[in-house]
Amino acid sequence: MEQKINLRRATLEDIDKILELEKSLDGTKIYSALTDKTELTNEINKTFFYLIEKDGEIAGDIAYEIKNENHAYIDGIVVAPKFQRQGIARQTMEIILEKLKNIKTIDLVTHPENEIAIKLYESLGFKKIGDQIENYFEDNEPRILMVLEK
Repeated sequence: MEQKINLRRATLEDIDKILELEKSLDGTKIYSALTDKTELTNEINKTFFYLIEKDGEIAGDIAYEIKNENHAYIDGIVVAPKFQRQGIARQTMEIILEKLKNIKTIDLVTHPENEIAIKLYESLGFKKIGDQIENYFEDNEPRILMVLEK
């Protein structure tokens, strides 16, 4: 049976734990990690930033922004290496999509080589839009825009 996860709204007290998680994934070209404390503080303050918890441990994080009453942007989702391939990203996305059920358009960007994420997003109804966007996060890596229209 699939173990349940818990999403907990991140606070500024969580910054060191989040930085540790993000730094564990820094250097992979398919994920642009949030490793700067000031940037992370701004992200927590301006978005709905959640910690993904499983078995009392931080398994990952996810953030989204409400752009307007009809548009939300998923800033990012990350799952720690030891928790990957356990369905955590799918469970997390399903919870977030339920929170955003009244929003007509939800978009996100992902790396074109992140095939696992692309398959997940497509299985949830997201579609690739347009050509890849070069240097989207100023990390010299391309991203693709994916949109869920309801």
